[in-house]
Amino acid sequence: MITPVTNVASLMAQRHLGNSQKGLNTALTRLSTGSRINSGKDDPAGLISSERLAAAIRTLEAESKGYQRQYSNANISDGQISQLSSLYGELQGLVVASANTGALSSDEIAANQTQVDSIVASIQRFSGDAITSLDGVSLPGTGNTDVTDAINQASASVAAIASGGANSLSSGNLDADQTALNTAIDGISSARGTIGAYQKYDIAPRINSGKVAYENLTESRSRIADADFAVETSNLTRYQILTEYGINLLKIAQQQGKSVLDLISK
Repeated sequence: MITPVTNVASLMAQRHLGNSQKGLNTALTRLSTGSRINSGKDDPAGLISSERLAAAIRTLEAESKGYQRQYSNANISDGQISQLSSLYGELQGLVVASANTGALSSDEIAANQTQVDSIVASIQRFSGDAITSLDGVSLPGTGNTDVTDAINQASASVAAIASGGANSLSSGNLDADQTALNTAIDGISSARGTIGAYQKYDIAPRINSGKVAYENLTESRSRIADADFAVETSNLTRYQILTEYGINLLKIAQQQGKSVLDLISK
């Protein structure tokens, strides 16, 4: 029915045009933001799930940073203790060389003692630095205490090799020196092994597990919240066409009412 009073065709055309423009705006928004959910009304349930996943992702990120810091701190401690290992090795070489009394003069032994004194002083200093570096490391159980004790005991065991000590090179107690050094080297090696095991079997698996969980959670959230560009590009094209046709149909519907008025006026 054609009537100039109520243009039903025009009303229908306006409604469909409004729906097409709404769809067009939605597609444009999703393509411009890259998100499928830009407000609560887009997908209330999806928004709740997405936010929960986002919170879980942030938690994982914080945990991962903490584990990375612990791993790095363990590297620092291992580096400090490795310096001690090198110093004990040099000290052992001097003790072994000085034990060959038939090949070394008293002056040469005195020169070796000077080097020993310097190395022992360095060991004392580096031992303190190595123990301090453990503040950022949380070894399982009594690991921190065990490593600290090993470093202190190793340092104490070689203190007597310095000048004036009971086991200085001139004392002739070189067998005792060698025994003390072997014990110290074993203790330092054990300390490094404890830290290495902590990194390999405790922290590294946690870091790797966190990475896997992060990937899975990110993928899950992406499926919910991220826009599918192929779908949204298709929607954009569809609603552009529908909007264009809607405008043309609205013009036709409005023209029908105008045509009736023209007939009446004639």
